[in-house]
Amino acid sequence: MTPILLLVSTAFAMGAMHSFGPDHLAAVSVFVSRKPSARRAAALGARWALGHSASILLVGGLVVLSGLRLPERFSPLAERLVGVVLIGLGLVSIWRAQRLHAHVHAHDGEAHWHVHSHAHGEAHDHSHHALFGIGMLHGLAGTGVLVALLPSFADTRAGGVLFLVVFGIGTVCSMALFGAAAGEVMRRGTRANVLLERRAMIAAGVLSAGVGAFWLATGGF
Repeated sequence: MTPILLLVSTAFAMGAMHSFGPDHLAAVSVFVSRKPSARRAAALGARWALGHSASILLVGGLVVLSGLRLPERFSPLAERLVGVVLIGLGLVSIWRAQRLHAHVHAHDGEAHWHVHSHAHGEAHDHSHHALFGIGMLHGLAGTGVLVALLPSFADTRAGGVLFLVVFGIGTVCSMALFGAAAGEVMRRGTRANVLLERRAMIAAGVLSAGVGAFWLATGGF
């Protein structure tokens, strides 16, 4: 295997694996628990990953190309903000779950459940923007560690930037697949059952808040 192929394959694999951090999955799961289509769920996962990759490339690339170092307080501050955001996401998910309600309509002698959520359209309008911003925050929290590891994989500035780009591509691909799979499981598992849907949203909220609290208490995973 040539050095460039080794660098690219390593960066892609690390980006794909990195996306499955508990804090990352918790954040995306809150949005996927709202039962979007598999296609939309994939787009939600990809949007988070694009924000994450944007931070990694912009900040990490600047550090690699300039030779500057990030301030010592940069990563700890970003990590605390991640914890706060995850707790907030969890509480919002639990609140939204309580606002779900169902109506039963009879059609041709059969009962059909229709689940509604207050502010549902608003949630769809802002999900992509929110996830992109959350992804950027996650990326900022992890930039310092990734940049510190870069010399182990790339010994030139160009190689370092290439590593960051491919790392981001791996993250996007992996999180899009996770979003699609999680969205499909959510739709199939809670179909026509408002109680299960409410429980899934609460579970996602509790997971997000719990991960955020753990993050604040320990400084990350």
